[in-house]
Amino acid sequence: MTRKLATILAAAASTTMIAGTAFAETSPPLMATAQGDVTIHAGVEASSKTVATVMAGSTIPVEGCLPDGTICQVTYDGMNGYAPASQLGVMVDGQMALLSTNPQSVTVNQIQVPGDNASKDAQGAAALTGAAAGGAAGAAVGGPVGAVVGALVGAAGVGAAAKPEPTTITWVEKHPVAPVYLKGEVATGKVVPDVVTLTPVPDSTYAYGNINDRTVFVNPDNRAIVYVVPAS
Repeated sequence: MTRKLATILAAAASTTMIAGTAFAETSPPLMATAQGDVTIHAGVEASSKTVATVMAGSTIPVEGCLPDGTICQVTYDGMNGYAPASQLGVMVDGQMALLSTNPQSVTVNQIQVPGDNASKDAQGAAALTGAAAGGAAGAAVGGPVGAVVGALVGAAGVGAAAKPEPTTITWVEKHPVAPVYLKGEVATGKVVPDVVTLTPVPDSTYAYGNINDRTVFVNPDNRAIVYVVPAS
């Protein structure tokens, strides 16, 4: 082998090693599914500017989550931001698991709040998580995914229960959202508090949500439950 050929081969091997190392160190982001419509904020605090709203069922790349598992840094349509971990789901053993539950079989990178937001870490993360749509914050209380975050209130006097069309019920059942746990009986006429963001039903006047593991149809005007889907 000539000296020139040996030099070329050595250079090629070095280039391959460097490229291989770079490839090995660059891992793709964790892909999560939006549980309900997800609002992405510029920072961890709830008052941060909204940079995007992601429709339920969309796929969202997750760069990492805060050590306490409440907020995750995400990218969507070329924009970076933060979203509640209670609205980001991944498949585990054939079941949807929220990142807020810290599923053991899923590797999630840990991130730190940017320096300009560091002083607002605890309060901001808690506020943003509390405003989450379709998810519940905190440890498992009363259910598998979250803590009690509010209460059903009063009765709106909605009159007779209005049962949606079967096709509408079927559509909602095929597009489940993460449950929110509230104090009180889930019943027609109860008013859903603002902590729960309702998901609109396409081509319908209804919105829906999952309250205490019960799918409910809601009048979005007064937030009153108009129909509770019977448990299967």
